[in-house]
Amino acid sequence: MVFIKRIDIRGFKTFNKKVSINFGTGFTVITGPNGSGKSNILDSLKFALGELSPRELRGRSLSDLVHKSQGEGARSAYVAVQFDNSDRKLPVDSGLVTISREFSKGGEGIYRLNGRRLSRKQVQDIMSSADIQVTGFNLISQHAVTRLAEISTEERRKILESLIGIGTFETKKAEARVQLQEADLNLKVASARVDEVRQRIE
Repeated sequence: MVFIKRIDIRGFKTFNKKVSINFGTGFTVITGPNGSGKSNILDSLKFALGELSPRELRGRSLSDLVHKSQGEGARSAYVAVQFDNSDRKLPVDSGLVTISREFSKGGEGIYRLNGRRLSRKQVQDIMSSADIQVTGFNLISQHAVTRLAEISTEERRKILESLIGIGTFETKKAEARVQLQEADLNLKVASARVDEVRQRIE
């Protein structure tokens, strides 16, 4: 099973200087007083996995994620998450897989996998192979448990589908359907052109 081994955070929200957090294979609990940055660790995971909504990261804009201080502050927010991939559940030929994301104040975002630059979609496609999705229920934020008790039966069904991986296949099926429709349209256009050329020849 894929699990998190380490998180490196630098310049992200309350973490100005680089902080590394190591995780074991068992159950890990992070404790601390209010305002010490516990929730920001969860936010950093979402950030690294490609969350784009500032609201989901408890900010007004993505620029708010870059650490601010009375001095100069950080120039960019950087988070790297190292996963144990011993069982090769992720389609990467390595026992360790590191996903990183860096966002500068200028608005540029860079994603990398084991140091190689990739697009956000490429990173998310790879992570979804192990049912790790920023929009799924791998990461449960504050007050999410209360919300689960208040939502409708249909919404609960969708959550269960997401947890067991059906949601990923539904998304891919929808994408494949769109591609099929585009291919069908292209085929019709090509067929019409062939008929037009044939008529000219005849």
